[in-house]
Amino acid sequence: MRRQPFAAGLAALGLVIPALFAAPAPAAAQQTQRFSLEGQRVEIYDVAGRATLHRGTGNSVVVQATRVGADAARLEFATDREGTGSSARFRVVYPLDQLDDGIFWSEQGGTTNLRLRADGTFGGDGDNWFGRRGGTVRVGSRGGFRGSADLDITVPEGREVVLHLAVGRVELNGTNGTFTIDTWGASVRAQDIAGSYLFDSGSGDVEVRGATGSVRIDTGSGSGTVSGIRGDLLDIDTGSGDADATDVQVERVRFDTGSGQVRARGLQARRGVADTGSGDVDLEFTGGEIDDWVIDTGSGDARLTLPDNAGARISIDTGSGDIDVTRQNVVMERRAHDAMVLRVGDGRGRIRIDTGSGDVTLR
Repeated sequence: MRRQPFAAGLAALGLVIPALFAAPAPAAAQQTQRFSLEGQRVEIYDVAGRATLHRGTGNSVVVQATRVGADAARLEFATDREGTGSSARFRVVYPLDQLDDGIFWSEQGGTTNLRLRADGTFGGDGDNWFGRRGGTVRVGSRGGFRGSADLDITVPEGREVVLHLAVGRVELNGTNGTFTIDTWGASVRAQDIAGSYLFDSGSGDVEVRGATGSVRIDTGSGSGTVSGIRGDLLDIDTGSGDADATDVQVERVRFDTGSGQVRARGLQARRGVADTGSGDVDLEFTGGEIDDWVIDTGSGDARLTLPDNAGARISIDTGSGDIDVTRQNVVMERRAHDAMVLRVGDGRGRIRIDTGSGDVTLR
């Protein structure tokens, strides 16, 4: 005699089959939704999560958004055309009436206080702020609301993308266009990118490996690390973070740190500025012509290495620091107690070094 399946036997007896036997439905919090954003420029807002941007095809920027966390089902995804110049926007909308204890995030970054609007946007100078507790929402490891959104973003070549992410992580791979990555406590990593990029971070580090075009990094306490940069501009501006560059060939360079160190190896740039408050500056040029460079430190040391074929007139001025010249074939044009003018090669370019109490080394 053929036996009935156990569940079918229970049904035949008129018994209700427990939910244990039913196939579990996928949790709404883990479902991925897909959005297409038309137009040349798009703006994306996400309070917490991971955002991955890579090069895509077609005519639209495509955002695949996934809810993550125990409370993530309460998040909403929304689009509109109310961005700058009526550009398309994608927004992760949080339930403001459920954020009294803040938003939980502990993977990367510290605590961030964020002024969050009801439509999911934040930052800027808008007047439509959420008013409870001064319009501030706490994001960090003690948050009570456990929900975030991970974004996978494909960008056709030549588009303009503005991404706002408060905490989490951003990764770019192979993108080509105009990008602004605006973060509060999120780290950023990019590789093999092309176009014009602004990485604006509060406390997160920014790392770029391989770029063609223009790269600007602006951090509060995070560091900026780059390698394999080609094009017009490299600009790293930090508060207390370091600026570290390797294998850079561009027209213009700007390093500006408060207390961070500046280190550059394999550097070729006609014009540039390295300005620190208390950090050291260590620049190693490996080729190319020099037109105009300024190195200015408060209490940090300045070390400059020039290639054999360099041609520049170098003026050095220190407050209480020492001057050490170890390079061969240097012509002394003028010397004072704490200043001197040197010439290397044909003296065509100009380099000015000014320190407060730091030492200067020319190699």
